[in-house]
Amino acid sequence: MGKGRPVLDGSFFVILAVLVALSALAWWRGGSELLLDGLGKGGQQLVRFGAVLVLSFLAAGLAEVLIPRDAIARVMGQDSGLSGILLATGAGAVTPAGPFVALPIASVMLASGAGPGPVVAYLTGWSLLAIHRFVAWEIPILGPRFATFRLGVTLVLPVLAGWVARALTRG
Repeated sequence: MGKGRPVLDGSFFVILAVLVALSALAWWRGGSELLLDGLGKGGQQLVRFGAVLVLSFLAAGLAEVLIPRDAIARVMGQDSGLSGILLATGAGAVTPAGPFVALPIASVMLASGAGPGPVVAYLTGWSLLAIHRFVAWEIPILGPRFATFRLGVTLVLPVLAGWVARALTRG
């Protein structure tokens, strides 16, 4: 099993500090009633999304050990060039899920030898070009004309972001 980041790293302490500050503010503004209400709502979110988060990370771990590192490094490694960036952009666009799935996939990509360019392209493609969101939300809410315009305008951005990330990280 590979070494991961420690649980009690800087991110943990930043989030803990935000929690303590928000708790103090809630207590100051409304006493224990407001504090408990806020913590209760947070607990509801944990119950709602916690299982999905756990399953996503378990699936990401399995994908990491099942996908051959050399295959990822070959098709999306630092030296994969434009083809790796385009492949990652397409993968991001068709990833049919939110951050609970997309971010663990990006983590697996990094751990499996993908270069920064393709990983940035994947995340940017997922953020800007998600086909499931385009079809299910943007077309019905924004209308087909504007939704298609928005998609067209942003189509090149994941490739550009991946190319810039690749250029900035090449030695």
